[in-house]
Amino acid sequence: PQQCLHVFRFLYSDEVQIGPETVMTTLYTAKKYAVPALEAHCVEFLKKNLRADNAFMLLTQARLFDEPQLASLCLENIDKNTSDAINAEGFTDIDLDTLVAVLERDTLGIREVRLFNAVVRWSEAECQRQQLQVIPENKRKVLGKALSLIRFPLMTIEEFAAGN
Repeated sequence: PQQCLHVFRFLYSDEVQIGPETVMTTLYTAKKYAVPALEAHCVEFLKKNLRADNAFMLLTQARLFDEPQLASLCLENIDKNTSDAINAEGFTDIDLDTLVAVLERDTLGIREVRLFNAVVRWSEAECQRQQLQVIPENKRKVLGKALSLIRFPLMTIEEFAAGN
């Protein structure tokens, strides 16, 4: 496939040709076949293209590929642009461990009620992924530990009562 071509091209000519569509598979292939210089190029490309609207997707990938420096940059971006990041299309696609890692942070730049609403959206998407009926009981089930990380005392009584 294309990612193998990128690896071979790099190995034989030091030429790097990666783009948004191929960077993740190229990174995976570079890690799998222990080509650290190409890994570094991929990670650098991801760092340069990190934005609020892709920070959660990149954070998930950084955690999957064990790239702590990239993960840290993603978390910093999410801290600074929390509202934009949680409203991005990919937010509801993240895995539970990534959601928990973000909810454990005290540096998010968003009101707790808005964060709670985003977590509810995530739980609804997760119920659908697991083919569960989208009801409160199942939302709590898929959230697991994440639910206890919502800081309900930071919400006003009105926000808490309204659930939004």
